[in-house]
Amino acid sequence: MKKILYQGAPGSFSHRIGLDYFGKNSVLIGKEQKFKKICEEFVSGDYDYLILPIENTLAGSVYENYDNLYHFNLHIIAEKNLKIEHHLLTHAKIIKQITRVYSHYKALEQCELFFEKNPHIEEIAVHDTAGAARLVSESQINSYAAIASKDASKLYNFPVLIHNIEDDHRNYTRFFILSKKEGATESANKASILFSTSHKPGSLFHALKTFADHRLNMTKLESRPLPDNPFEYFFYVDFEFNPKHFKIVQETLLELKKKAHYLKILGYYQTSTNGKILLPFEKQRDG
Repeated sequence: MKKILYQGAPGSFSHRIGLDYFGKNSVLIGKEQKFKKICEEFVSGDYDYLILPIENTLAGSVYENYDNLYHFNLHIIAEKNLKIEHHLLTHAKIIKQITRVYSHYKALEQCELFFEKNPHIEEIAVHDTAGAARLVSESQINSYAAIASKDASKLYNFPVLIHNIEDDHRNYTRFFILSKKEGATESANKASILFSTSHKPGSLFHALKTFADHRLNMTKLESRPLPDNPFEYFFYVDFEFNPKHFKIVQETLLELKKKAHYLKILGYYQTSTNGKILLPFEKQRDG
């Protein structure tokens, strides 16, 4: 039976990804720690997969997890998008009674309009949404509330005062499912990489031009500070490709490697995780 690690308590959005992707018979283990600690726990512990959020359509990138992809030996085997619905959970009967709201900082960011309308409420950031729901429910303090999911409301018997307080109902978070070993889906059509270039004029342009020259569609470009090199950066790239033309991907990355100072292939996987996972010990893609 596979062991899957995620950040947060049962009822968190990462927990929901685990249930949806791996099923109820898998062993899902939540840790209420920062993402870096979660990654350290995964690489040193007896786990098969790790679930990490990477970006949100409203709040943007989860920057520390791009850094974790750089620092840790993690391999992307799948991605999954989850529609995020934030609910205000509280024992209070009316909104005016609430003085504090607890949640993950990204959830708080995604509910800015709610706090603009209720400036008397203090925002308190904690490690995850479900942990916030459990903490506030157990406190029995009527003036406190949490922003969390319906799953958390049911698990912790914590009533919802207001449904869907997110700024935009078109709110989705993209999650990665990661392994310690390389893996790929049989119909992979997307890849993620990290690279850095020499600190010279035109270096980044020539590196990115490689994708255009091979007619590969970049869908994400993110820059992050390069450790120990002030004001220099590594770049995260997602790009899509036709599974039948994987040789083009190999040629592109071989050319990019010649232009880059550093290149790390994070994984080949299927967009939206509609296909089955090819586990790391199974046959890899042949080129």
